[in-house]
Amino acid sequence: MDNLGWVQELIEAPDLEAMGTVLDVRLRAYVGRGSPADDRLLAERCAFEHEVRRFLTRAQERGYAYPVRFPQMPTLWIDFVNQNKAAETSVARLNVRRSYEAGRREATEATNEGWAPKPKAALPAPPNAFDPIAMIDRLVQDAVAQRVAQLVPNNAAPLAPSIAPLAIAAPAQPTKSDDPTAINSNRMSSLLQEFLRPASRKRQHTMKGRGEAEAVVQFAIDFLGDPRMNELDDDKWKLLDEALPDIPNRDNIPREAAKTLFQRFKYAEARGWSELTRVTTTTIKSRYWGGLYKFIDWTIQEKHYSGPRYTFECIDPENLAPLPRDAFDDDELLKLLTQPLFTGCKNRMHVWQPGGYLVQSHIYWGFLICILTGMRPGEVGQIKCADIRTDNQFFYFDLRPFDARSGRVALQDLRNLKTNAAGRVIPVHPLLIELGLLERMQELMDKGEERLFPEWDVYIRKDGTQRWSQPLSKSWQYAKKLLKLSRADLTLYSTRHLMADWLDSGGIAQRTRDRILGHASDVRGRYGRKGILDPQIAAKIEALEPPVIKQMREILLTAKNRADAGELTILKTY
Repeated sequence: MDNLGWVQELIEAPDLEAMGTVLDVRLRAYVGRGSPADDRLLAERCAFEHEVRRFLTRAQERGYAYPVRFPQMPTLWIDFVNQNKAAETSVARLNVRRSYEAGRREATEATNEGWAPKPKAALPAPPNAFDPIAMIDRLVQDAVAQRVAQLVPNNAAPLAPSIAPLAIAAPAQPTKSDDPTAINSNRMSSLLQEFLRPASRKRQHTMKGRGEAEAVVQFAIDFLGDPRMNELDDDKWKLLDEALPDIPNRDNIPREAAKTLFQRFKYAEARGWSELTRVTTTTIKSRYWGGLYKFIDWTIQEKHYSGPRYTFECIDPENLAPLPRDAFDDDELLKLLTQPLFTGCKNRMHVWQPGGYLVQSHIYWGFLICILTGMRPGEVGQIKCADIRTDNQFFYFDLRPFDARSGRVALQDLRNLKTNAAGRVIPVHPLLIELGLLERMQELMDKGEERLFPEWDVYIRKDGTQRWSQPLSKSWQYAKKLLKLSRADLTLYSTRHLMADWLDSGGIAQRTRDRILGHASDVRGRYGRKGILDPQIAAKIEALEPPVIKQMREILLTAKNRADAGELTILKTY
């Protein structure tokens, strides 16, 4: 007991914050030393573990948000308990080994001396083992009782026992709920790991979106102190609900203080909001609420949480309204297409610097296909050579998940689409053909290559889902900064709004417009021909050529003709 000086500090602590300070300092010291190596140190740490658990329980009962005051305590607590569990296993194994070796030594000595053992009489019951937890409880309880006797008048003495902490009852017979493994498995941090663990093949589709939920669930763990799921009541959910709008975006926050949502939350709490901005309501509703709902629904389904599903509703008046995207202006589009990527660049790696090479890479084609078809960036990256088809009059991108006329296919072989309506056919714009897209397709097919853009890398998220838009999105962010396009509502998705504007200007029917862009329509829109577009409608779409496309044609074909004439050197990327 010579190392348990913190017991007196806990006795003298006037409130929960003072107790938390003592425990936080001691946690750091214990975790820094690593797992204990003998029974004495383990007993000391188990006594401390008991006091921390009692502190956490009292803090939750009184609504004291200790993670706000001691942000490292939840992480330290998990590490501390894991060290104790590892030590219990190693110490128990060592004790068994020692007992075995001692018994074997005694048996060998008895055999050598020719001694025949006699039946042993029943041994008297051993004295009670030293219990540091019970001793600490007695110390704390006696000390509090003495302080109450000093501070409370004599006529209030009968009330003193109710102020002292309750004594710990004798441990009951082990039950399923007393199993430490079962208890730990119900803590949010353990459940999050299970939630993110790759599912079996039969349940792979249920993993979609779980990786995106990880950040906000981890925020809940850090903010609430890693509680067990069944400890979460309406008051705790409400605390979390009110904290979510106070998470700022990353702007003006140092990188080391913006690695997690909780770090950003603490940064805003410490520094104020004078230089910070709040996230949009779309982020709160879609990412934060949506991620928590996905996690909560999973815990209910897996019977880890027996409470009702809380309804999040807290929005701060200073949270930003969502920003609608807008189409490219003509001058913005032409400013992009006059860059070296399209007119002559330095080399394969430096496509935004002027030079004597024409590199028709996946980035080159990605921008042009998005502009001239209205495809999503992620759809472009998945295009296969066989997806470019013809009806002997027009060429089409066939983005349907599979050809229904050829029969059913397995779910695992379907195209990765954003929505069910994303499966569609889109005419290949004549300008793409003039720039050599069909030649690229044929060369790749001759090489046995399946994908139209084999150099386009897919990004794999932690939950196993794929994101195909990454390369083009990064290039757009670089180009936007390079071109100093500061308009906030201008994004890569503005290419889809541009195509929608061209379709509207051309008088294309709403049903056809929805099919070209892959938008969900009403019930009537889901009936009718599912295959290639009507030739007359396809001809109208191909004939869409507002003045800006004529200017685009002049810029792009000038560079292509220079390359064909040898003025620019063509560098292939496949």
